[in-house]
Amino acid sequence: MTRKAFSFALPMVLLAAACSDNSDTAPDPDATMTVEPDGGIGDGAGPPEPVTADTIPAAFLGVWDAGGGDCAPASLTRMEILPTTFQFYESHGDVTRIEVDSPEKIVVSLAMEGEGEQWQMARMFTLSDNRQTLTPSAVDPEEQFEPTPLTKCE
Repeated sequence: MTRKAFSFALPMVLLAAACSDNSDTAPDPDATMTVEPDGGIGDGAGPPEPVTADTIPAAFLGVWDAGGGDCAPASLTRMEILPTTFQFYESHGDVTRIEVDSPEKIVVSLAMEGEGEQWQMARMFTLSDNRQTLTPSAVDPEEQFEPTPLTKCE
């Protein structure tokens, strides 16, 4: 009978030892964590999907003009932002995608048309803290575009 108890108890002891937490063992300082090309931690997950919107957020809507502009429809630097379109002096753009980075920053893709031509354009728009200045900037680092702060027209 002792032999039966011993043969049953030994596997249980070995199983318990294998499952126990050996907290005396320090982590290996030479161990490396897999890092994916997108900066992830190797868990197989891709980068998070951007937050998108169907219309331009309200804080960005309205008429904007460069510092020297007078906000008149004939101003060369005037831009009017509507929920799904942008109006410029001699062109307009229909919004095709809106990515919301934060309440103060969006990236807008536009299908542009003007002066008999059509093209695609993407711009990042950043609002100032007081929401009275809007700065457009290029999304593509190869594009030569001078960010010009625009002031909200009253």
